[in-house]
Amino acid sequence: MALNHVASKSNNGKLEDNRQIFTFFVEDMMFGLDVANVLMLGQDVNDIQRLPIEEQGLCGVTKFQGTVVPVLDFAHRLRIPSGIDSKTELINILTQREQDHIEWLNALENTIRTGAAFTKSRDPKECDFGKWYSQFETRDDTLEELLANFEEPHNEIHALAEELITLRDNNKETEALDILTHCRATTLGRLRALFTRAKDQISSSMRPVLLFVTLDGKTPHYALKIDEINDVINYKQTEFQSSRSGALGAIQKIEQVLEGIYTRKGEADCLYFDINKISDIDELMKKIA
Repeated sequence: MALNHVASKSNNGKLEDNRQIFTFFVEDMMFGLDVANVLMLGQDVNDIQRLPIEEQGLCGVTKFQGTVVPVLDFAHRLRIPSGIDSKTELINILTQREQDHIEWLNALENTIRTGAAFTKSRDPKECDFGKWYSQFETRDDTLEELLANFEEPHNEIHALAEELITLRDNNKETEALDILTHCRATTLGRLRALFTRAKDQISSSMRPVLLFVTLDGKTPHYALKIDEINDVINYKQTEFQSSRSGALGAIQKIEQVLEGIYTRKGEADCLYFDINKISDIDELMKKIA
């Protein structure tokens, strides 16, 4: 296991302490703990045994070399959405936005056939998907590449409204309907295939990990269920700000879990938490027993 502190020289030649932090993400928030407190990473989340116990974020228990270990969902313990929660919501959003465009074309067909007013958005940037698409960001490079392919077919579909309603107004209803049928089989088909691929990519990234936390470097204290491992980062002590000082001290209840924040220009801030503040393990083990 990596050492907790390593010595390095600063620009003025003085020795200063570096701290090695194991980091992981919950959504866009990066959390960290000292690498000396990381015992092991595991992926056997299906082996977690659920318990009929009311405890915030308690998933159940698992075994580590024969020892029963409580498992806490890190995000739920902090009462924030987990990555799994957010990805599930994202899949639901994409499913609804896909259905929106099926209904958009149905509404356009109804306008062509009946002359009813077309009330759907003609501007691709103004529909619900367009508004979501313009502001959505992700660290998933594969998903980002997939989403870049949405723009062309999405714009083509919205451009149909002006074209086909003009044809209808010029007594070319049959031609307009033929174009609409062709669009359903081609452009909409491409768009729907992209929705499917995007949702599959999101589903495949749902791989929670068990982080076994230790106090002595040998035995597990508890396990945290986390969503996205990041990296081990070396921070200088000068990059640390305590949660009990400065502006952070004004944030209500932040000191209950966090020791402070490591900050570095150009990188996400690391919310460094106290492993002993996540749960009173002794009390939790009494409940489990």
